[in-house]
This record gives sequence, C-alpha cells and structure tokens, in this order.
Amino acid sequence: MPFQLSDDFIKYVFCSNMEAKVLFQDSMETLMESENSDFMVFKVIEGKVKNLSGYDEWSEVIEIDETTFKKLHLNLCQKIGRAVRNRYKEKP
Repeated sequence: MPFQLSDDFIKYVFCSNMEAKVLFQDSMETLMESENSDFMVFKVIEGKVKNLSGYDEWSEVIEIDETTFKKLHLNLCQKIGRAVRNRYKEKP
C-alpha cells in the first residue's frame, strides 16, 4: 500500500500583523494589490514549527490552502524584490 499523507501532515499558514490580516480578510486580492508586505506564508509539515525561522514573531496566524500559499508567496517575493531593487537604484 503506498504512503498516503493525512490531512494533518502538511498545513499552510498565513502569518501577519493586524493590518495585513485585515487586508487579507477583505480579500486576498486586496492584500496582493496593496503595498503591504508585513506577512509571511509557511508550509508546516507534521506540525513542526520550531524550525521555521520567524514563525513565532507574527501576531496573527490563519490556516490557508496550498493555492493561496503559492499566490501569496509569489506576491511577497515580488514585493520584496521590488523593494530591494529600489534600494539598489538609490545607492550612488
């Protein structure tokens, strides 16, 4: 019999401050279209969060599905990438 993942084996969570949570609860698109990058998404395997750097620093945690995880992860990477490129341009 092949190994089957239980529903609790992998979970995806959205962690944020209150402002990002409010935007997310309005809609994922509202958060994604905003300039807010005060959030992180995590893939939690077997409930092990102790090795997830920064997980315990967030005040708000919401369980999400894999598709939402992927969309928010990409959005966060784009926002942070833009911020890094803008800082690089500002240097003399």
